[in-house]
Amino acid sequence: MSNDVTWVVNGPKVPWSLISAELEGLYGTRLLTEFKEIIGYYNVYEHGAEFVSESAKADFVGSDLRFRESRKLINKEARFLFSKHPDIWVNVPYDKETDDEAEKARAKEESTILQAYVDRIIETTNFFSKLVKAAKDCFIGKRVAYFVNFDEVRKRIMIDFIPSLEFVFETDENDLNRITKIVTFYTIKDSSNKTEQLIYKKKYWLEGEDETCWISEAIYNGVGDVVETVTPDRPTKFKGVIPAGVIVNDGLTGDLDGVSEIEELEHSESWFSRISNGDIDSERAGMNPIRWARDINPATTKNLSIAPGAFWDLASDPNAPDGVVGELGMMETSLNYTNAVNSTLNRIRASMYEALSIPDVSPEALKGVVSSGKTLKAIYWDLIVRCDEKMLAWRPALENIVSLVVEGGKLYPESAGRYTEQPLPDSPYEIEVENQYPLPDDEADEKQVDLAEVNAQTMSKMAYMKKWRGLTDVEAMQELKQIAMEREMLEDTFGYQNPAQQQQEQEQQEEEDFDNV
Repeated sequence: MSNDVTWVVNGPKVPWSLISAELEGLYGTRLLTEFKEIIGYYNVYEHGAEFVSESAKADFVGSDLRFRESRKLINKEARFLFSKHPDIWVNVPYDKETDDEAEKARAKEESTILQAYVDRIIETTNFFSKLVKAAKDCFIGKRVAYFVNFDEVRKRIMIDFIPSLEFVFETDENDLNRITKIVTFYTIKDSSNKTEQLIYKKKYWLEGEDETCWISEAIYNGVGDVVETVTPDRPTKFKGVIPAGVIVNDGLTGDLDGVSEIEELEHSESWFSRISNGDIDSERAGMNPIRWARDINPATTKNLSIAPGAFWDLASDPNAPDGVVGELGMMETSLNYTNAVNSTLNRIRASMYEALSIPDVSPEALKGVVSSGKTLKAIYWDLIVRCDEKMLAWRPALENIVSLVVEGGKLYPESAGRYTEQPLPDSPYEIEVENQYPLPDDEADEKQVDLAEVNAQTMSKMAYMKKWRGLTDVEAMQELKQIAMEREMLEDTFGYQNPAQQQQEQEQQEEEDFDNV
């Protein structure tokens, strides 16, 4: 393609030359040709699937109402996966059996520093809100990229997700999971005049025997000429790793492209809209039935009013044979097919829900069967399993993002200084990502079970307080001390003795009586 050809990326325009210049070999060609397919998926998500109207005629314009069922389902899936954001923990491990209290205190203090640092960055970058949107882009466009940027000028750290139409990447020939180059590009100013367009381009790549990560940033116009060099080619402080990554949606072994959810839903949605619009057109025809006249004088049927209460003064056709009387009638459309249409639409809709393992929780479908959180969890079980499968790709990515934030904070302490008052420790640390789903729990029943375990002494009171009241170890211990103190005060005041104490004193008295005998 020539350099003046542009490629529409989510609306803005990016010169094809900027994209193709960064890719080599057959994989690069295949990735570029795939962009048109992905744009089609986004078009279905935004506007609905195209369909052929059943009622298009020369004198009748069929309805063109697109039912965006794919959009609804993808939104449901992304919300279920990340609307209740995952818990992210950063811990410095230590030997649980050690008696070295100083070692324990050091590990807990360093864990607190790292956790507060990560939490602060997550909060300031609005990370969890971006996570839901990134999931939608991943489900539509097959994959999504993430960048962890360390701004040394503004002294800040940013975490960004990039849709598949705004980045290209290359991997190691010997390790497909290892990225060796990634480039992102997006329009920051659009204009009908290509020379006035502004397109930002950022590039990371590994170079040299020590595999230093290099960076370059520039702004181009719509014809691919450099307008401003933001960051000339220079090495970063990262070695052997790029502060970015790619999350691939589903796919098979060695698949770097991923699979779009739209691909599986588009055909069904097209038929859903086609049949629904045919039904709408039939109803329109029934609301405006065809009127017919036979052996009526044409002069009396011109411009007849169909307003309520209208009066028609008609006469028979004078050219009709003797004894023939004019007739007037109406052809009404029968809607006896309604049940069949509803059945077909329900089957199509059910197949689309089943394709993404999403349960139909409409009142008509459930019919009042939900009586507890356990029942609702059983209804959502297939979707939970599907999301657990998604997390097999998202969990390592989230762990890598946190690792880049921590390691990058050590390499760029000035950028990290905004988020922590203490230097980041160099101790080894562990990252744990625990996903949560927005389903209600039967807390009352679970509390009763835990209370029974506390009474049976199979669960500690401290563990119960930490679980149900959200107390820390220190707060729970203070609460236990307060309970013990109040109980002791009551016993001293009323001379109360618990059964265990009474039994012990009784046994002691019996022993004394036996000795006296």
